[in-house]
Amino acid sequence: MKITPILLSLLLLLLSCSQSNETGTLFLHADALMEEHPDSVLRLLDLPPEEIKELSGNECARYALLLARATDKCKLSLLPCDSLLNVALDYYDDDEKEKAVALLYKGRLAVEMKKAEEATTCFQKGLTIIQDFPEELKTKNLLLSSLGNIYFDAGYYDKSMEIYETMYECCTTYLDKSIALNNISTYYCLIDEKDSTLMFQHQALNYAIASGDSLQIAMSKHNLSLEFDSFDELDSALYYAKMALKELPQKENHGNCYFNLGDLLLKTGKNKDSALYYLTKALDDIPIESKASCLKSLYNLEKENGDYKTANTYLEEHSAIIDSLFYMEQSTEIQQLIYEYNTKMRVREEQLKGKRIIYRTIVGFVSICMLIILAYQNHINRKKRIQLQYKQSLEQAQNKLSSLETTIENNQLMITLLKQEQNNLKQEHENKEQQVEEREQTIARLKEEKQQLLHWLFAQSSIYQKVITLSKQTSSNKKQMKALTTTEQEQLKKTVFGIYQSYISFLHNEYPRLMEDDQLLLCLQETSLSPLAIAICFGYTDTHPLNQKKYRMKKRMSREESEV
Repeated sequence: MKITPILLSLLLLLLSCSQSNETGTLFLHADALMEEHPDSVLRLLDLPPEEIKELSGNECARYALLLARATDKCKLSLLPCDSLLNVALDYYDDDEKEKAVALLYKGRLAVEMKKAEEATTCFQKGLTIIQDFPEELKTKNLLLSSLGNIYFDAGYYDKSMEIYETMYECCTTYLDKSIALNNISTYYCLIDEKDSTLMFQHQALNYAIASGDSLQIAMSKHNLSLEFDSFDELDSALYYAKMALKELPQKENHGNCYFNLGDLLLKTGKNKDSALYYLTKALDDIPIESKASCLKSLYNLEKENGDYKTANTYLEEHSAIIDSLFYMEQSTEIQQLIYEYNTKMRVREEQLKGKRIIYRTIVGFVSICMLIILAYQNHINRKKRIQLQYKQSLEQAQNKLSSLETTIENNQLMITLLKQEQNNLKQEHENKEQQVEEREQTIARLKEEKQQLLHWLFAQSSIYQKVITLSKQTSSNKKQMKALTTTEQEQLKKTVFGIYQSYISFLHNEYPRLMEDDQLLLCLQETSLSPLAIAICFGYTDTHPLNQKKYRMKKRMSREESEV
């Protein structure tokens, strides 16, 4: 009876641990897929309400952030995430980076619900928290982007520009840089700085192309079209408007692109039918602010076509929209929020400076105390070390004295043994030198005998006899003297190279640049042939060409020796 409740408790604990592990695995899988496949993450996180209720506080808060992030990436409404984001805001503290992420999506939900003041508060508080996490550049970038857009829409252009510049410094990807530069370019267009506008917008387009994001490429080209239009360069504006419409993915909203293209066609007067087509098509897909301008363009177009009834209809709709747009109250409240935020940031900076000063003072005081303690301790230790060293030195001196006496006796005995060994080695060295000398003499005698044998073998050849016969010519006319023919020279070369093969190998290894004629000349010089006989071997009737050949051969040999 006592064991049964314990077993049931263990079983429930194991089941809860298993469920927690499954939830953690699901969240990890969703986080891994988030950047590339946010739509798949939405399907993974589509949990029934009863499962969401069973989640712990930590799991529910994490689930809220993952769901809001995936929903935002898919460009869907954040309204279904409202209550979950409230749970996350209550769960996380102000010193946790997850609180800043929750404030980011809560602010974007407020923007979606046209609550600019609430959104501004969320973004400002999120930025205040994320300052303590400098590695969270992506979250800071998204917060700055959203806050800058609110300031810009409210008419605080200089403030928004400061935020966009800070946002660009936080960018880590080509896509983020393209978005930031798009915003900066829009600011310069607003203040009529043409060169800066086009320069930053072209940079934004280049980063968009580098990122490979077709939507961002289309938006950059759309912005270029709007900016060229504002500077009255209608042909360039029309070109980029067509390119933007072509690049824009089919699943995206085409309303603004249709309106821009239709408005440009109307301004250029090139094709009013196409202008009417695009402007009419844009009415269903553009926000209310742009819809007023679109209706005004349609009014002007129908008025030119003579259809005054349709023109008046468009004018009435345009007037109704204009009457419904009020921004003064919103701008005033946002201005107050900007002032409060700047004040809080200045107070926070002063608090941080004060904390740093206190921290540095404490660290400095503690460091000085530690240095004093270390210096005193070092002084005491130094005295102890000196006393210990003196005692050790005295013991070492006594030990050294006794060991020196023993060493002297041992050395005297060693000297006697070494002298005896030296005499033995000297006698052995003399014997070995005598053996070396005898062997060298034997080698020299054998070499001489080998050389004589080679000379004898060469002297027995028929070509040698031919050379001796030709060398005995006594004619006074050199033209009548005969030398070896080319065939006989080849025969001589084969004979000599065959007999003096080892000498040839030696020459080839020592002097690889020597030619065959040089090797043949060196071999013939080893024989008893006279210079004239050697010249005859090379086809000459006197020794002058032979001397030139010897000179060139010596130069090649000396060059190789200098290189070595």
